[in-house]
Amino acid sequence: MLNSVRARLTLWYVLVFGLLLLGFSIPTYVLLSRSLYDRVDQSLSNAAQATASEFLSEIKEFNGDAGLGAAETLNELRLPNVYTAICADDRILASNLPEAQEPSLRQVTASERSNDQTSFRTMEGFGEEGARMVVLPLEAGGKRYFVAVAEPLLGLVEQVALIRRIFYVGFPATLLVAAIGGFLLARKSLAPVLEMSEQAQRIGATNLQERLTVSNPRDELGRLAGVFNELLSRLDRSFGNMREFMADASHELRTPLSIIRGEADVALSQQRDPAEYNETLTIIQDEARRLTLIVDDMLSLARADAGQRPLNVQDFYLNDLVEEACRAMQVLALRKGVALTPMLTEDVSFRGDEDLLRRLMINLLDNALKFTPSGGSVSAQLVCEPSMVKIIVLDTGAGIPAEAVPHVFERFYRIDKSRSRADGGSGLGLAIARWVAEAHKGSIDLVSSPGHGSKFTVSLPR
Repeated sequence: MLNSVRARLTLWYVLVFGLLLLGFSIPTYVLLSRSLYDRVDQSLSNAAQATASEFLSEIKEFNGDAGLGAAETLNELRLPNVYTAICADDRILASNLPEAQEPSLRQVTASERSNDQTSFRTMEGFGEEGARMVVLPLEAGGKRYFVAVAEPLLGLVEQVALIRRIFYVGFPATLLVAAIGGFLLARKSLAPVLEMSEQAQRIGATNLQERLTVSNPRDELGRLAGVFNELLSRLDRSFGNMREFMADASHELRTPLSIIRGEADVALSQQRDPAEYNETLTIIQDEARRLTLIVDDMLSLARADAGQRPLNVQDFYLNDLVEEACRAMQVLALRKGVALTPMLTEDVSFRGDEDLLRRLMINLLDNALKFTPSGGSVSAQLVCEPSMVKIIVLDTGAGIPAEAVPHVFERFYRIDKSRSRADGGSGLGLAIARWVAEAHKGSIDLVSSPGHGSKFTVSLPR
């Protein structure tokens, strides 16, 4: 049952409401009980004051005879459910208390002889609940008297018991109503969540274009639905990129495989001389090398996406790395008739993954040489700043259209697909370069325009 959010919300609602109700009921009960007892004490005090005043008047009327004055006072003042006694020291002048209470009354007046203040106490013997008594000392004619007024507590106890019964019955009844109301409130509040979960359950890889219904985008559930819709949009884009990636990868792998199979079929179709076999094997070797490069690049990016390619950080000189990369690409530059020039002026120490940065540099140089015609030039330089070092690869190639610049770092993206396939390469070089730069907390930017060459800038924090 507690696996349901509605049940847990209802339980918490009832617990909190019960604690609040309990915190309200207990002080209320205490205050009501105290108020009732205070009202009894006030009523007894008023009755004692009235009796004392009447007693003093009667004494004057009977010329100082306290016994006759006390008897006449009790005859004049007959209060319902109230017992009155007038005492002088340990003698009871007049009383309508039960005879069984006279010994207790004498003990009370004896204990109050030295007390000049009105006192209240609870007496036993007036039934199971007892009685509340007030003792009022007074003087008349140089003598000390006591007026005692008592009221049984049976009615008060019954009132307090009635209040308790009201709380005993009302507390669980109120909790029951709160539980029902809390459950209905939780069900109504969670209804949009259930609707969202049912809609989300119907969304799969084939219908990622569907979105959750957002009734109120400004409340918490609306924001949750908005976040989930954004997640679906990202998943839709990711699935689209994955499908595009698989299609491009299949296309890239199919071309060299078709060449290898075609050359092998031709070579095996009939007997040929050794020179023709050597030529066929050379083509197969080149295409196999191209396949290896594509697979290696795909594996590198897959490991990078999975976070399984940690950086092997070490100290080295970045200018030496750039110079080595330029020297490694000189053969390709000479073959195409392109001037490749490293423009380095000083040693630049750096801490990072030397192998990955070397691969970044080679990929950028390979891309520049690939699209620079014969007679052009490619340069590589370092620019040092206080907190940043920049690697700049500049070429005088055909340039890149403005609409293609934002996409050149995407995987398998090609501006001229037929030419790029002829020139070789996996279509992943610039994507790997961007990953390497970002893995070093840096970035890579491109500035290019048709007919004016391209400028790649790698910014790395020192």
